[in-house]
Amino acid sequence: MTDDRLLERAQCGDRDALNELCRREWRPIYALAYSALGNAAEAQDLTQEAFLRALRSLPSYRITGAPFHAYLKTVALNLIRDGWRKRRHVTVPLDGAQELPAREVGPEGQALAPDERRRLLAALEALPQDYGTVIRLRLLDGLSAADVARVMGRSPDAIRQLQHRALSALRATLSEGSRR
Repeated sequence: MTDDRLLERAQCGDRDALNELCRREWRPIYALAYSALGNAAEAQDLTQEAFLRALRSLPSYRITGAPFHAYLKTVALNLIRDGWRKRRHVTVPLDGAQELPAREVGPEGQALAPDERRRLLAALEALPQDYGTVIRLRLLDGLSAADVARVMGRSPDAIRQLQHRALSALRATLSEGSRR
């Protein structure tokens, strides 16, 4: 049955025709809403609201030969735009707002980086050999505890404990160096 015939019957109160219209159009309108919103719950709410608005205006809807889908899509797009407009007008007072740290290294950090690297490498060299090895393999090379365990001939748990002790020793060595 065509959309126009279903619309005529739905306007006359035929619930089966109304159900068929809704069944045909629900998924495409939901897909439109989901692609715009990216949230399933919001897309369901918007789809439901689009259908409610369209069905409320059904008695006065004029059948023009255009697909009913186009009308539903327009209603849904208007609801999406309304939502965006509401979200866009949210203002956040900047008084007292915390500054977010920059993700990139600034000029000061670039100037200090070579010194910090030398200090870190010197502190690593001052550690016992096993400590330096576990830090290099786990943190600098990114190996798993199991991989480092195979390389060093220990269990993964022993490697995690060794790493913990090595980091504590490295922290202590670095803090001693900064006090000098």
